[in-house]
Amino acid sequence: MKKTLSLLLISLVVVFLSACEFPFISTAYTTATTQGYVTQTTTEATTSLTDVTTNLTTTLPGTTTEPGITIEYTDYQDLVDQLYQMVYDDIYQELYNDLGLAEMIDETLYEEIYGEVESRFTELIESGELLLYIDDVQQQIYEVAELTEAAVVGVTTYIGEEPQSLGSGVVYKHDAINDLYYLITNEHVVEDGDNFRVVFVDGTYVVGNLLGYDSDVDIAVLTFSGSQLERVVQVAELGDSDLARIGSFVIAAGNPKGYDFYGSVTIGILSGTNRDIGTPGVRYLQHDASINSGNSGGPLFNLDGEVIGINVSKYATTDIEGMGFAIPINLVKTVVEEIETAS
Repeated sequence: MKKTLSLLLISLVVVFLSACEFPFISTAYTTATTQGYVTQTTTEATTSLTDVTTNLTTTLPGTTTEPGITIEYTDYQDLVDQLYQMVYDDIYQELYNDLGLAEMIDETLYEEIYGEVESRFTELIESGELLLYIDDVQQQIYEVAELTEAAVVGVTTYIGEEPQSLGSGVVYKHDAINDLYYLITNEHVVEDGDNFRVVFVDGTYVVGNLLGYDSDVDIAVLTFSGSQLERVVQVAELGDSDLARIGSFVIAAGNPKGYDFYGSVTIGILSGTNRDIGTPGVRYLQHDASINSGNSGGPLFNLDGEVIGINVSKYATTDIEGMGFAIPINLVKTVVEEIETAS
């Protein structure tokens, strides 16, 4: 459409200019006026813009001068060409503005392009060829939250029939041959217990067996059988805490204040690494995702759904907030490997 209108304009201008005669009356230093453009010539000639024939009687190049206009030219043809272009530009712009083509072309093209793109975009979404994510980060959060429902569990510790403590855990391994799941939690969650329950989001539970623990690092490993499970349990991937970057988003998952808030997920950023909070040989990941009692042993995820730490503690005073700490998963993996080997 734009091309058609441009051609129409050019045609109108050419017809207009072709019908005009722009005389350059001879004799030295006479003045010629052409549609408002004033020039001085030093030529002996009679000419029009459509049929340029001239007998030059003066030395070229030259410069025409009048108030407000200066034209430098190398020969008579160059002068005519420049005048032609000046008149053409003026008439073209005048017609363009008078007809309102700027607004008409822009608006029309915009509507046509937008309508076509919107129509095609809708077709792709409805056909399933294109998945539309309004916000990639939001989508990643949804995916991690969905993962927590199948990979993060509750851990309740008993002495006899008396419950002693409650925390969280994350499933990191499945032995398909023996249909046995392995989970990580904190040692202080299972401390002094003689039997354990692994609790799921729907309130059902299975018996957990303590495989081993490291009280110095505060890590314990439990197993539970998958033979009678009526739900899907997913294994969470253990990431690389050495790659964790300060300022990146992290998500904490667990059961703060007990099972009434089972499976809570909170988001924050990684505030620091290599933090010393008084445990010999352990340097922690610091973050500001909200954690509370009951989150102990729960995972700290990155947005790719990888576990980069195991939440263990927080600073909680009246003048401090937003300081949670997690054991880096690379250290946890070393401890877990030792526990599995020893068992």
